[in-house]
Amino acid sequence: MPKIKNRKIISRTDLFRIDKLNIKFDNNQVRDYEVICGTGHGAVMVIPIINDEIIFIREYAAAIDDYSLTLPKGKIDEGESVIEAANREMQEEIGYKSDDIKFLYLLDLAPGYVNHKTNIVVARSLSESKLDGDEPEPLELVRCKINDLSGFLSKEKNIDSRVLSSIYILKEFSDDL
Repeated sequence: MPKIKNRKIISRTDLFRIDKLNIKFDNNQVRDYEVICGTGHGAVMVIPIINDEIIFIREYAAAIDDYSLTLPKGKIDEGESVIEAANREMQEEIGYKSDDIKFLYLLDLAPGYVNHKTNIVVARSLSESKLDGDEPEPLELVRCKINDLSGFLSKEKNIDSRVLSSIYILKEFSDDL
């Protein structure tokens, strides 16, 4: 395994930190890498399923200056479990909670230069429950029948890449569809 010889913080914001890593490889090659580091405890993305539909949201995404199709998601707060964070985010973003949430996968966003991890979960047995969230505007709920997923997603313009990964993980690695 390569060895990190030195780690230095080169920039910091409220949400991110950028570290410069000096790494020595087994063949004695040495390289510097810059890594974007999150400041929290990771994130959760929820695939909420009610009856035979998945509930997506359309939300403004500042980095692309447009609206993006995504799923309920957010950071995991201090002392909060993945399941608790998933339930909180669903209540804040789509007005539902679940007593049947199952962990599916821990997704690395872009492991070459970002250390952010997103816990992918699926939620069933949804019941109405609303909490106030931190969104600056109401989120648009977008429902899609499970058997229409491919056609639905192929018509969307901006899709959070974690959504595509989550749907693939759900379809290929779980018994939940």
